[in-house]
Amino acid sequence: MCKFSRYEEFLAGITRAFDPKILFLTVIPVIAGLSTTIYSKLLLSVLLTEYANTFVKWVLAEDRPFWWLNETKEFTSLNRPKIYQNELTCEPSPGNPSGHLMTSTTYLFVIFSVLEEVLRKYGRFPIITLRIVYYSTLFFISVSRMYFGCHFLHQCIFGIILGIGMSKVCLSHRLEKYIAKQSGKRRVGFVVLICLILLALYWIQKAMGIDPQWAVKMAFKWCDDPFYLKPTTTLVFSIIRLTGALLAFAVVGPVQKAKPLNIKLSIPMVMAMMAFQWIALDNTPRYYGVVIYYLYSLVVNFIFTYGFLRWVPALAGQEIRVTRKSKTN
Repeated sequence: MCKFSRYEEFLAGITRAFDPKILFLTVIPVIAGLSTTIYSKLLLSVLLTEYANTFVKWVLAEDRPFWWLNETKEFTSLNRPKIYQNELTCEPSPGNPSGHLMTSTTYLFVIFSVLEEVLRKYGRFPIITLRIVYYSTLFFISVSRMYFGCHFLHQCIFGIILGIGMSKVCLSHRLEKYIAKQSGKRRVGFVVLICLILLALYWIQKAMGIDPQWAVKMAFKWCDDPFYLKPTTTLVFSIIRLTGALLAFAVVGPVQKAKPLNIKLSIPMVMAMMAFQWIALDNTPRYYGVVIYYLYSLVVNFIFTYGFLRWVPALAGQEIRVTRKSKTN
């Protein structure tokens, strides 16, 4: 154990807080209770970033430290180091690029871009402070991922670089306008195309004699405790979760203009929906086959994402009333 062990609880909290699944199910929906337009931008950016992360991980197929140390021929049985493990270490997906860093970079980029626009009128100091907080957060996420043996340094750096690139692409007004101009059927068609590309990559690997699920087997082989592994962290499950949410986004379309939300209504509504979503996911049927398991997850993610985009602004949106003050002599 290195001297970082005294900060283990802090580093564990960082890893848990910026887990893509936690961001998707808790933090991002809260934005839906504050602003539908910002939620729409954030949702599109994070979904496309996670799809890109899945694609690149499958293509690069890099090891994670906790199994690489046991598989590499760089060491012998006499000098092979023993890596520290806990429930945060054992993730059954390829290591490069880091999903935590790539998704968090995009999420924070969108949020901080909005904050910069608001704070710009106060001068440069708030902007500089925001950017220091932004990069400091990414630094601590990187340290936490390396400490628990989840990623190598270059995998964290690559995740940050790709995350920034995806953020700039997804926040482009041209992209948003282009998507908004398309019909709902065409947007759904784009989602199907993304899924077909990933499906083709899956079967191309199998045709080449590569097991697309090789990382799952490595994780099972080298995790100290198999119960650390969770099916929700596999690439296949991530694709199902993303597809359900992106289908909902495709049906609704990007929300470029929306009524301001009545926070007293929207926040409780979003919190209730989040609670029901967690309950629904916790009760995912696990004993009726893989098809039912994945289909249920897809439908749940579709319904609640649709609700955040459509039902929240419909029920909690407030009309803007313009009043004219009467002039008195």
